[in-house]
Amino acid sequence: MKTTTIKEGKPHTRRFNSVLLVLLLAISAGLGTQTAARAGNVYVDRTLQAQLARLGPIERIQAVVNFDPDSVGVLATAGQISAITSLAGVTAIYANRQLTFFMPEANSYIGADAAWNTLGITGKGVGVAILDSGIDGGHPDLAFGSKTIQNVKIVFNEADVFSTTGRPATKPLFVEGLANTDTSSGHGTHVAGIAAGDGAASSGYYQGVAKDATLVGIGTGDTLVILWALAGFDYVLDHASQFNIKVVNNSWGTEGGSQAWDANDPINKATKKVHDRGITVVFAAGNSGPDPDTLNPYAEAPWVIAVAAGCYPQDIAQCPDGLLTDFSSRGVPGSAQFHPTLTAPGAHVVSTRAITGTTLNVLDAAGDLQRCGLVPSGVANLAYYTCASGTSMASPHVVGTVALMQQAAGGNLTPDQVKNVLVQTARPMTKDDGTPFALWEVGAGYLDAHAAVLAVMR
Repeated sequence: MKTTTIKEGKPHTRRFNSVLLVLLLAISAGLGTQTAARAGNVYVDRTLQAQLARLGPIERIQAVVNFDPDSVGVLATAGQISAITSLAGVTAIYANRQLTFFMPEANSYIGADAAWNTLGITGKGVGVAILDSGIDGGHPDLAFGSKTIQNVKIVFNEADVFSTTGRPATKPLFVEGLANTDTSSGHGTHVAGIAAGDGAASSGYYQGVAKDATLVGIGTGDTLVILWALAGFDYVLDHASQFNIKVVNNSWGTEGGSQAWDANDPINKATKKVHDRGITVVFAAGNSGPDPDTLNPYAEAPWVIAVAAGCYPQDIAQCPDGLLTDFSSRGVPGSAQFHPTLTAPGAHVVSTRAITGTTLNVLDAAGDLQRCGLVPSGVANLAYYTCASGTSMASPHVVGTVALMQQAAGGNLTPDQVKNVLVQTARPMTKDDGTPFALWEVGAGYLDAHAAVLAVMR
């Protein structure tokens, strides 16, 4: 295992990780007082337009430029952004929006334990990437070096990434080989445990879905913005072969539903490239339900898997009608695109606690014993586990299942094959009165890990 090192991101002009490169812009000082506007066919998204309207003449702002075929980060004045719209190859410019982590032992209900015990499929040999707040590799279930085989922190800053002066800037940095990258949130540690924790601290009781898969943590800290996420996807692509990464979990996003769908959004361009490299991309559907058309826009891409949050029969407190939670984001009635792919457990899920995860530990303290009843020896397990609800918790159940499927199939499944099998094997869901849930509410139905693994076994 590597010792802690600091590495520069590698330049790859063939794809979106030119966010890790310098954008050398031929912008004269005289352009600094111009205002940004749409020029020709270059699209400037509305969020960025609003930000630019508030800028003074010399103030600078972060933006993401679609510089075909890549997405590139810039730090520029309004006038400089206006000039960028006239550069050859530029197709769109987006605000570097901040994104949101979707926060708030169902393995038997989804059949993961049956896959382990009757089929011998545990995720062994498959790499799972967790793009999130980080992973506490000091946790026994997520031990750095054996379970978490790489743990990376994105640590670059504005001066490292952005240049509009024609002068090369320092390339952005990753810090690799860190035992703990989840130093304040706890969100990523909880998600990682659901996907692939081995249950060491609870004698195997609280295990992840793919309990023998390996983890690659890509930590951004409490704050996640578009450029940080793009850098994370770069890392996945650069190291996919090294760590046999077959699936990446994304328990984060934004709001806006179908009105916010944009195929050219840098995140959507990035996930398409990850998909095209044979890596399954899984997104949390969002926590803006129960109204229709509230999906996380990044979960709406046809090439990703969007996961709604369900209860399971032992715990229906957050499911007033059937096993769909009230908070899970819904799609658009009758739409072929704007709906979840399927539903997985996302209510009161117990998983790994980051010792340094102050945010999640505080938020969930009240429910750890009363609502979730940590067992066995609940008080003793409080040091290692915590309970949370959200589509953030549903998504890694699917990610773990993908790892099981890839082991069963010898690692040969394409992302589209994975998605099709999950849809075909999902269990239909009905409301309490027997009426079926609609596609726009739950997708194909409830995740069935055992059936999905059976369907792909060689």
